[in-house]
Amino acid sequence: MDGTLYDKRGLAHRMVRRLWWCLPLLMAERLTRRNAHEVQYATGEQFFDAFFTNMASGHWWNAKIAEKWYNHVYLPAMVRVIAKHHPARKEALQLLAECKAHGLQTAIYSDYGFVVNKLEALGIDSSQFALIVSAPELGALKPSKPCAERVLEMLHAEPETTLFVGDRDEKDGASARSVGAKFLLIN
Repeated sequence: MDGTLYDKRGLAHRMVRRLWWCLPLLMAERLTRRNAHEVQYATGEQFFDAFFTNMASGHWWNAKIAEKWYNHVYLPAMVRVIAKHHPARKEALQLLAECKAHGLQTAIYSDYGFVVNKLEALGIDSSQFALIVSAPELGALKPSKPCAERVLEMLHAEPETTLFVGDRDEKDGASARSVGAKFLLIN
């Protein structure tokens, strides 16, 4: 879960409107993210080094500028846009409440950082999750099988008793299938 917790319709448009002044950086981030989904690194540090280096390739900015923009402009802007325009999905909140009522362990596995900040923006208590992690911290983007395996390992969970919930079959569903877990699509 992560983007599953809120309806993302209009998010990209709002991000462009908010960050119009740095559109080349925004476009470079999108392109780099699209090209990075098939690459697995040993660590999150290696992933981000390559990500920001690739984001800067052929542009006037360097990897350090890309990293600062990403962490100090882009992700904080995303949190603000989510807080203002994208409330938590009632269905997702119901599912979380049902899991809690039944004593089921829940986790957030995201393709982006600032996950706790986004949860706060949605009014969701992050302490209810057994694990909050982003795929890049584990060295790749979804649907990386090694990252999904690492999430299960961190949760001490077996694929047969794990349900991935997501809003993108090509990312979330593929992550679940890569480790033999079940998948629930919320759209």
